[in-house]
Amino acid sequence: MKNQSDDQLRSSLEASQINPVVTDAALNPKLELSIVACLLILFLFLSFTSMRQKNATFDEGTHISAAYTYVAYGDFRLNPEHPPLSKLLAGWAQRVLSPKVELTDAAWERADQWEFGAKYLYAWNDADRLIFAARTPGVILAALFGLLLYFAARGLYGWKAGCLALALWVFSPDVLAHAQLVTTDLPVAGFLFFAVWRYFQALRKLTMVNVLWLGLAVGLCLVAKFSGVLIFPMLMLVGASFVFSDSHSLLLLKGKEVAHMLSGRKDKALAAFGLIVAAGLMSLVVIWASYGFHSRLSPSDAISNRIDWQHYWAKETLTTGLLKVSHSLHLVPEAYTYGFLVMLASAEKRPSFLMGEYSATGWWYYFLITFFVKTPIPLILLIGLGFALLQKYGAGLAAEAMLLLPAGLYWLVALTASINIGHRHLLPIYPFLIVFAAKIARDFSWPKPSGRTIFCGLLVAWNLVATLLIYPHFLSYFNEMAGGPKRGYELLTDSNIDWGQDLKALAAYRQSHPEGELYLSYFGTASPQYYGLKAEMLPGFTMPLSLQAREGKFIPFNQIPSGAMVAISVTNLTGPYIYTARVPGTEEFLRRLQKLEPIARIGYSINLYRLP
Repeated sequence: MKNQSDDQLRSSLEASQINPVVTDAALNPKLELSIVACLLILFLFLSFTSMRQKNATFDEGTHISAAYTYVAYGDFRLNPEHPPLSKLLAGWAQRVLSPKVELTDAAWERADQWEFGAKYLYAWNDADRLIFAARTPGVILAALFGLLLYFAARGLYGWKAGCLALALWVFSPDVLAHAQLVTTDLPVAGFLFFAVWRYFQALRKLTMVNVLWLGLAVGLCLVAKFSGVLIFPMLMLVGASFVFSDSHSLLLLKGKEVAHMLSGRKDKALAAFGLIVAAGLMSLVVIWASYGFHSRLSPSDAISNRIDWQHYWAKETLTTGLLKVSHSLHLVPEAYTYGFLVMLASAEKRPSFLMGEYSATGWWYYFLITFFVKTPIPLILLIGLGFALLQKYGAGLAAEAMLLLPAGLYWLVALTASINIGHRHLLPIYPFLIVFAAKIARDFSWPKPSGRTIFCGLLVAWNLVATLLIYPHFLSYFNEMAGGPKRGYELLTDSNIDWGQDLKALAAYRQSHPEGELYLSYFGTASPQYYGLKAEMLPGFTMPLSLQAREGKFIPFNQIPSGAMVAISVTNLTGPYIYTARVPGTEEFLRRLQKLEPIARIGYSINLYRLP
């Protein structure tokens, strides 16, 4: 590092701003604020009004019940395969309702998260009130992520790009679907982008404040979802691109006083690597804090002593090796290490479905297909325009690499994964791609719009209309190229279209159409009895749907009489999970149903048939 005069360094500081290329005319600050506020209010309105119409999805019963026990008792025995961040938020939101919990119940003693979750929601408490309360922090967090994308795009490409990025986030069916669920998918997507953005800012201006923000952001990635560990290779790629770009880094000390400029590759490399190391060390504090600075899985010795560590250490992989070292050195809580190991074990094999085919290990092209059928077509085209206009409106090598390299890395990792159960696992690429696409807004002209401005405006309008038309069934969105949501289950199932979210809607339908006895094959964990749905239970998913289903009290498919009404979740209709139940007559009955036209579709996730 070489010293420079104050004037030279201050000039360098001005030149190093995140966005040296934007020449947008300034907008009235009040008008810009009004646009942002309107978009955020629309997002909150769509989220809150639609989530009231949906019951808990398959995994939410376990997440919501575990959330409260984390906060109320500091006990992490339930749902350890997901780190605690989103559950802590949901747990604090539930505390205002003072829910009832029976810690003497056998399900708690066994750490049976499925049975405990069913009792917590549907036997001991008012499920709908708890679900709404638990989901609320996630919606607010997603709105904050939208604000983050606005500031990021505005900093890179100008105010018009900032507003466009926020609009694309607000009117994304995937974002609206998963923002209102107590799960880990959207939080990790937002925090990965947040961490990469803070890293990029810290590289440009090395200040203590930026370093602290980076450490917090990386820590939040790691406690949002275990796949958040990918933040480290993401940062390495962004750091490498920064080192080999023409950008330089400014080291600021004593507040805003400029001290040194790092322009050589060696100095920039040391800064880039040092930031990652510092962030990694600071993230350990965030991990410990998320577990209340307690290491053990549970205050109960019986629960913690039950962990068979040797079983997990027997699988000698690089990841398990690193976890073993971390565990032996007590770098992270026992609960975090154990949860990571459980997640790895559960991700090894899972029945999956893709366009009429079944697999336990997945397909390398699964997430390519989900991207092109679950992403709105106008957003795909806008991303393509972002590439076409890269040279004209790009913010420089380092900035564009900061957006594209993390998204590319995450997508590559997803393509190599053996668990193919939902497009939701690809959500982390979208914040990066939305901001990348937003650069096209720099081409917008008014009041005399160019042809390209009109074309882009029509794409944005198309995206908005397509999202509003699927309301409130955002989870079941499929684009026009896929034929829309009505036949989406023929391409993809599970959380792509049917996560058990429409049992409540089926109950409402039956209230207005009570004719005939109903037989139900349901893919989900919500309680039909809680929603007043009277139905004879058919074989469903092999995991417990209720205590009745756990005891095997269901009617085989071959005993359904002619003329009966049959409601079946479309995930069960395609069979990837239900075949594992090995109930006689299953395949023949499903083939019979697939030839019939449903008399009703409940939220695109449940089909209703009348047997001939």
